[in-house]
Amino acid sequence: MIRPWHAAIALLGAVALVGQTVLVIDSDSSVVNLFSYFTIQSNILVVLAAALIALRPDRDGMAFGVLRLAGLVGITITGIIFATVLAGTADFEGLAWWYDKIFHYVIPAMAVIGFVFLRPRTRLAKSSLWFVAWAIAWLAYTLIRGAVSHPGFAAPHNRLSDVPYDFLDVDQHSGTSVAIVSVAITVFALALAWGYLKLSQRGDSSLNV
Repeated sequence: MIRPWHAAIALLGAVALVGQTVLVIDSDSSVVNLFSYFTIQSNILVVLAAALIALRPDRDGMAFGVLRLAGLVGITITGIIFATVLAGTADFEGLAWWYDKIFHYVIPAMAVIGFVFLRPRTRLAKSSLWFVAWAIAWLAYTLIRGAVSHPGFAAPHNRLSDVPYDFLDVDQHSGTSVAIVSVAITVFALALAWGYLKLSQRGDSSLNV
């Protein structure tokens, strides 16, 4: 079960990523902006990890552990924040609607279910917590790029924003608010990571498939 499950994640995510990229290119929008979204980067990490698991379910090692934990934490945050904060802030049609649902609902659910219930589960070491370097680098890149180059992300109410997510927009909120939100999300990410790490070190009490 674990091989086909993760192969399905990898295939579905790859199709959505390629398809969304084609849509962006066809609309003369920014591909750089597309791949600057935390959602897209999280999906890429999950797709890479899932493909590797499909090829060898018992894969381990520090580099893979960092990749696996980064994908899990990133995609969990993606699903939670989209469902509670961002849902309904953008309207999509046709293929874009389907890709949106894959990125924000299907892949997050499949990734978490696959880790929690299927075996062999990746055993994560404390070194996997280095995933946080990616999260911090993404935040720094996002804020610096927004302040320097004004990339023009689509934002609610038909306006353009310097950042991909409204809660990071210093122009709409105060710098203090953005700092508080950033710290809160980072703390939440570390809590999630610690939970996944501890779960990975538990004995096989779930499905052995």
